[in-house]
Amino acid sequence: MISKLTSLDERAGVDLTGERDIGNVLNRSGLDFEVEKVPMYTPEGNEVSDKYLLRRTDNKFVLGTCGKRYNVVDNEPMFEPFDKIVKDTGAVYESAGMLNHGKACWVSARLGEDFTIRDDAYQRRVIMLVYHTGLSRNSYFSYQNRVICNNMMASLNTASRKNGIGIKHTPTWEDNLHLAIDAFKQSISNANMFAKSIETLAMTRMTKLQAARFALRFFNDFKPMKREKSRTDRSKNRNHSKVEELMHLFEQGAGNEGKTRYDMFNAVTEYLDHASVRKNVNTGRRFLSNLNGLQAGKKRKAVKELLA
Repeated sequence: MISKLTSLDERAGVDLTGERDIGNVLNRSGLDFEVEKVPMYTPEGNEVSDKYLLRRTDNKFVLGTCGKRYNVVDNEPMFEPFDKIVKDTGAVYESAGMLNHGKACWVSARLGEDFTIRDDAYQRRVIMLVYHTGLSRNSYFSYQNRVICNNMMASLNTASRKNGIGIKHTPTWEDNLHLAIDAFKQSISNANMFAKSIETLAMTRMTKLQAARFALRFFNDFKPMKREKSRTDRSKNRNHSKVEELMHLFEQGAGNEGKTRYDMFNAVTEYLDHASVRKNVNTGRRFLSNLNGLQAGKKRKAVKELLA
């Protein structure tokens, strides 16, 4: 069954299915720009010591600031090691895009060996993020897409999700090739761990009462439940509506039966990826949040609670 729900990577970037050349990948997604490091000046015209602006050479858009040691690396040489491993492993390009005019750039590729939980097919992907802000490291992450509803789940590996497998913008950045190899190996390991954890949920029963209690705790960020006399009726009604919606997805969400903890896991991911998304939301930010931000954290907390 093919999902009618649009995946976050499709909404955030450009579909590159069938593309094989990294030059075309960067060109079609607008990532073929260059970055320069220029001196920073005060409003009075005085140069700021050891401080620089990072900006695009084509439109002069300022992407961030950096110090003297920061090494500018454009997208093409930074993605080349990723491209080599994509080809060597038989992975295929899926999508690419950018956030904030190029402050964050990403390319994703689909790995082989999809896996199935119950009757659900999962596709495995690896993604490389390149930052030009002067602050963040370039990183690799793995994530899985549940085909039936296009829900996105990043790696469950704590070390990997905290910092990704990172590469700094320093003179030693050319070690990327070795890091890329390690990143792909780690992504396979993470996907195997994910499959094993989710398979456990599929074999664990969950009653409606247990599901309702979980939903209440989920919207309370799994903190101890306390009586909140100060909450307004509007706030209480809003929270009640969220719980009802999650319960509805638990029982009637895509492919769900309302019988196991796996159904609740699917309800959580469908709620976060689709049901709770506002029409005017920045899909690029949402996509990154699902990889290593707030949304990814919520999903991991949910899985941890469901496995407990």
